[in-house]
Amino acid sequence: MTKTKSTSSKTKTAKYVEIGEKLIKQILSEQYALHSLLPTEKQLCEQFKISRHTAREALRHVEKTGLVERKQGSGTMVIRNSMPEKINQFINSVNDLLKFGQSTRFNIKVSDIIQLDQQMALLLDTTKGEHCIHVGGIRLEPHDQKPICYSNIYRLPHMDAVDEQLKDKKTAIYAVMKALNDKNIGKIEQQISACLIPEELAYQLNTEANSAAMKITRRYFNKKNDDLILVAESIYPAKRFSFSTILFPNE
Repeated sequence: MTKTKSTSSKTKTAKYVEIGEKLIKQILSEQYALHSLLPTEKQLCEQFKISRHTAREALRHVEKTGLVERKQGSGTMVIRNSMPEKINQFINSVNDLLKFGQSTRFNIKVSDIIQLDQQMALLLDTTKGEHCIHVGGIRLEPHDQKPICYSNIYRLPHMDAVDEQLKDKKTAIYAVMKALNDKNIGKIEQQISACLIPEELAYQLNTEANSAAMKITRRYFNKKNDDLILVAESIYPAKRFSFSTILFPNE
């Protein structure tokens, strides 16, 4: 019990996120009308006693929701008063990926021990028939609570505190956050493939069974010794999610 409290108490919202969320709530409650302008970076600095950098990041945080459009010389204009159906995540680094995970709500449905089939054993670098800890649940958009995806997380037993927290639905989310600390991660292997929504997930994801979907499988590795930390598999309804990256030329 004390471990859960200490883990959750470490979570602190960044100032730019705090201000960005305040602006998002004001837009959704129509305190900012359609086609009106949000405060400028300078006005935000004066209002919240923050740096120009924090103000810029706060507006960028709002822009990522699709509620506003930023144009140089024109300001930040409200283009929607409700969350868009499709979420477009711009993920170009480990930090971007972890921030996305932290900004969504993970509603855990199951936490158990499973026996691995051949496919999952290969992903976890082990043999078929081995046991692993499994956590499954729905990721929800934090503002309108619409389901984004269903995520399954798999971790071979390490016989540590994280194992014990993962086995309990009440503490599993803190264990995932602890395991995926950016200081621990050396690399992430990512595979994206097309799939269909399984019948058992259709209702939970508020979509039709066998409709188009995207499956993203990620393997997280430890920075210190390149050991596999865990594997996460997520299924996204195609109509709800798109994934963007930016590629730079080699120097």
